[in-house]
Amino acid sequence: MKIKFTLIKTSVFCLLILLGIGAMAQSQQITGRVVDDGNEGLPGVSIIIKGTSRGTTTDVNGNFALEASPQDVVAVSYVGYVSEEITVNNQTVFEISLTLDITSLEEIVVVGYGTQKKSDIISSVASVNEAALLKVPSTDIGEMLRGKVAGVLVTTGSAAPGGNTDILIRGRKSLSGSNSPIYIADGVQIGGLNDINPNDIESMEILKDAAAQAIYGARAANGVILITTKKGKAGQTSVSYNGYYGVQSINRWFDIYSPDEFAQLKREAFRTNTGNYLPDEQIFTPTEYEVLQSGEFVDWEEELLQTAPIQSHNMSFSTGTQKTTVYAGLNYNQQDGVVPGTDFQRFNIRFNADQQINNWLKIGLNTSWQLSDKNIPGTGGTIQRSITTSQLGKIYNEDGSFKVFPTDQQESQNPLMDLSETSNLEEDRNDIMNLYVDITPFKGFKYRLNLSRISWNRKTQNYNTSRSLAGLRNNGQGSGYLRYQDNYEIMLENIFTYDFDIADSRHNLNLTAVQSAIESKYNDFRNTSTAIPNDLLGINGLEAAGSSLPTISGNERQLLSFVGRLQYDFEGKYYLNAAIRADGSSVFGKNNKWASFPSVAVGWNIFREDFLSGAEFISNLKLRASYGSVGNQAIGPYESQALADQRDYLFDNIKSVGYIAGGDLPNPNLKWETSTTLNAAVDFGFWYGRLFGTVEYYDTRTTDLLVWRNISVPGYNRMLDNVGEIQNEGVELSLDAVLFENNGLEINAGFMVSRNRNKIISLYGDDADEDGVEDDDVSNQWFIGQPIDVFYQYKPVGIFQIGEDIASSHQPDAQPGDVKLFDRFPEDGELNADDRVITQEGPDWFGTFNYDMTFKGFDMSFSIYTVQGRIRNNPFLYGYNEGGSLRGIYNGVKQDYWLPENPTGNWPRPKESNDPDFIWTMGLQDATFVRLQNVTLGYSLPQAILDKAKLSRLRIYVTGQNLFTITEYQSYSPERNTNEYPEARIITGGLQIGF
Repeated sequence: MKIKFTLIKTSVFCLLILLGIGAMAQSQQITGRVVDDGNEGLPGVSIIIKGTSRGTTTDVNGNFALEASPQDVVAVSYVGYVSEEITVNNQTVFEISLTLDITSLEEIVVVGYGTQKKSDIISSVASVNEAALLKVPSTDIGEMLRGKVAGVLVTTGSAAPGGNTDILIRGRKSLSGSNSPIYIADGVQIGGLNDINPNDIESMEILKDAAAQAIYGARAANGVILITTKKGKAGQTSVSYNGYYGVQSINRWFDIYSPDEFAQLKREAFRTNTGNYLPDEQIFTPTEYEVLQSGEFVDWEEELLQTAPIQSHNMSFSTGTQKTTVYAGLNYNQQDGVVPGTDFQRFNIRFNADQQINNWLKIGLNTSWQLSDKNIPGTGGTIQRSITTSQLGKIYNEDGSFKVFPTDQQESQNPLMDLSETSNLEEDRNDIMNLYVDITPFKGFKYRLNLSRISWNRKTQNYNTSRSLAGLRNNGQGSGYLRYQDNYEIMLENIFTYDFDIADSRHNLNLTAVQSAIESKYNDFRNTSTAIPNDLLGINGLEAAGSSLPTISGNERQLLSFVGRLQYDFEGKYYLNAAIRADGSSVFGKNNKWASFPSVAVGWNIFREDFLSGAEFISNLKLRASYGSVGNQAIGPYESQALADQRDYLFDNIKSVGYIAGGDLPNPNLKWETSTTLNAAVDFGFWYGRLFGTVEYYDTRTTDLLVWRNISVPGYNRMLDNVGEIQNEGVELSLDAVLFENNGLEINAGFMVSRNRNKIISLYGDDADEDGVEDDDVSNQWFIGQPIDVFYQYKPVGIFQIGEDIASSHQPDAQPGDVKLFDRFPEDGELNADDRVITQEGPDWFGTFNYDMTFKGFDMSFSIYTVQGRIRNNPFLYGYNEGGSLRGIYNGVKQDYWLPENPTGNWPRPKESNDPDFIWTMGLQDATFVRLQNVTLGYSLPQAILDKAKLSRLRIYVTGQNLFTITEYQSYSPERNTNEYPEARIITGGLQIGF
């Protein structure tokens, strides 16, 4: 055996030598030089033998040398230039010329009612592609958009399954109206981002300045988010799958008092009242005392919260010929909640088709159907009870039933009771249907008829059993309601575009004209039932209720618009865009239903000037500026009109219905809010595209603000009116860089920073005290010269100490351990309204840092998101029901409270009899945070293996979302209140396959 094994080794060794000799005989050294369009050598160019890891880079003069065989293919790549592939054959010396890659500048970007090359954009338009969105595993597209675009602030609206985010583009512009952007998908306004399956999105554009928004007029005051869904491609057939499965768990940025700490808190609260420690038997309830002695404490959070799964599966099909293209997508999302009894399911179907009938006629259809079920019972109270119920309690009675009052305190109810005894099921259906017809009768001219209908329907089934907390309060009887809501919107648009055929090709001129009509109708029916005798039929037993109250509401609104736009450029260097839109809305007073919104934008593409032709380190340089106005409807239907309120009367025990005049005075002169924006920016790119970005400044003035005013008119309390002015001013910076690219390794990084400041310039113009300064609206906390969102209250500056001369202070009735407040005017010796201070809510700025690396099939990326300088009011730091008032009744968020033995404590002394004086001033808390938002690690199979398997793509990946947050705000999320649904950390694994 030993001899046989030696012979095998010798044979293999000889074979390897022969193969090596053969390879050496075939390989040869090749040399060459890589130059640019001006015949200048390019340093650091990557030269790799395709399919291998063998390679080199060019020297400072662009020269290289490499061993290669005649059959090898040499791949030549350099940032900012078009890559080349060259077969060696018998050639040994190469002169390779690379051309500038202007693909990024020639990228087509969707704008209002059309498209433009990225290099031709002179208004503020940001683009996000599908790949960037799908890095975030979420059922909410808004969360996918977080940190992707400068000037776009995304905050969590609801972290519950199927929840959504709030999107604010360049700050608040309205005092009382909506500040949300509008969403346009394939030319159709939709209700929200989540009406679209993210896997169906081809690209997303955000219109941020008035020049970009003006063509959408009345609907665009708060920004526009344009969504383009995928289409089939001629000559290509593909089938793809994208799916992931993951788990959700909870981060918590606060501590509650442990059982022993809560017991001591309660002892201290009673001690403050009596001056001495009392025996535990006198302080604690029988259950509390028993549990305290036994040590069998309850961890309510552990009992309540769970690790929950999340999954998504998406299939898409795309095909096309020269005349017909088709795209179809199918998506299923399922998310269980970290709170038991909460869950969400969504099913999407999309079908897009385009048909070229002949050389002048084309028709298309974009459709989407969405069904979803969301079960979200009232979890706010459940989560709050899990925080505030003392751990000195019991979950169950001796018979195994829930103990309603776990600690024998009537205020503290069992957090677990409602998990299985309440339900709130929302069943939604969203339909989007868009039919268009394109007619091109002659060169340059196109007419599009755009007809769409969107509809939304919701059925809500809410039920509280007789064993729920609501049932116990209702004498052991069930209650609930059925609610039916529906909304539909029909839109008809006539769109005309004409590209002028000018003899001098240096001139480019395009005209667009649009006529648009939109009508929407909303209906709402709700039947609320109480005193349901049994739970046998659940929600289906409402007809047996002792009492039922139906309520019905609804509204209609119409919008008619006319639009004109001119786009001109000369040699791709000098640009001029101008647009005007006239809108008429049914919601305004009869005297002011119509308004016009013009805009103009200019641009200078310095990069294309001859005097920069020799500056090869500059790959892009463009100056642009715009000025224009957009409108905001900002109110609901009928708010400009006189309305009547229903009143019920009894005559001889018979119900009669009558109506009286409402308390709101009608205003026939009510008109549009108008936002006028000045925008200036510079787009730049250096070192062959290795460094590129944008710096942007904007100043928006919103006038004729729609605000409810208190009035003194007999029979009326208030009136909706146009008043005042607000300024929004900000700076945005985005910067991206290719840090390294060589031998298959590419590293990219970038960051975005946004800063917005708004302030109230004017309100009502009143000067009641005749001091020559316009009066503030203190009741609404609106102050001239200050931001819209501020806090106006006393400011805590410490805790009164033993030995301090309290009697001579502005709080002479205070005791050691009480809150000490800021005294603006010490000389007056008293605490009054003038001592209150204004605190800005913020934020000061927000931003994102992104990092991306790829290496031979592997990819890794992460993003860090931060919001700086935001102040939030946290009621869990002071509220009685939230456990913050230190009375020893509720548990709560842990604080270092003052005691004679702990004079450095920064919270007031516990007091059982009542809340500490002015503890409510302690609620303002810094909600600044830095979050590791997303980390993704993936691997894609090499092309050679994919070709053998007849696949176009196969990638596996793992992603972490909301992994780690640094913040001082004491909650489950620095963006939400402590009792609101916890924001989960999500770890997912996914698979992407293309056929």
